[in-house]
Amino acid sequence: MPTYDIAISFAGEDRPLAERLASFLVAKGLNVFYDEYEQANLWGKDLYVHLSRIYKDEAKYCLMLVSEHYAKKQWTNHERRAAQARAFAENSEYILPLRLDDAQVDGILDTVGFLDYRKVSEEKIVDSIAHKVREYNRANGITYEFVKVEDVFAKQGIGPKGGQPIKDSDMRTTCPACGTEQLLSEGVLSLDDGETIYSCKNGCQPVVVVGRPGVVAWPGRGFRLGDYVVRNVRDIIVRTEEMGAAMLIPASSAALMKKRPVG
Repeated sequence: MPTYDIAISFAGEDRPLAERLASFLVAKGLNVFYDEYEQANLWGKDLYVHLSRIYKDEAKYCLMLVSEHYAKKQWTNHERRAAQARAFAENSEYILPLRLDDAQVDGILDTVGFLDYRKVSEEKIVDSIAHKVREYNRANGITYEFVKVEDVFAKQGIGPKGGQPIKDSDMRTTCPACGTEQLLSEGVLSLDDGETIYSCKNGCQPVVVVGRPGVVAWPGRGFRLGDYVVRNVRDIIVRTEEMGAAMLIPASSAALMKKRPVG
């Protein structure tokens, strides 16, 4: 099964748009390959081989930002060829072209359906991609879903009585790798074996994990809230305007451990 819902291929000059779209797609709950989210994972790898595998094998779709800059760059041509190999092998609509101008890119024919950024809103683009991913999941029997910390709070009725629900944007933690303080709503969401992973907004490492329903938390590895276990690497401070005092979810010393310690 592909690791990513969507992989974004773009030229450096078009990064501002790629970054906005990546952020909006993540907010939709999609697992996005965007290079700045993967800095730690890319460090030390043979990028020619690794990126070829990403764009050929590890995404459900490739969002290609087609522009005059895209047509001229060596790296984008490498990504494009990898994506085209996948599309050819599966004879499927794998590449989703988003035209930024009228540039011609080898292998992207005028007969291929595309969206035109000059005519379609970013919201419509994101909604269209999310729809494609949902259809892919339905066709392939993929039924997993993200469970956010705010979802767990809502299921347990945690929050000011009669007030607004507590959201991820009301919860703040710190990445142990880069020291950046951030809201949970700013984290990059992904799924790993049914667990919802919040990674640092800078792409450093996971900072919060929401375990699969029914998983038991051993000592030091998170806190059970109903059917779920929340595991946070650093303290989470929860604060809303309606709360008299902030709520603390203490850090879990073994938050990221996969196996129970022996002895």
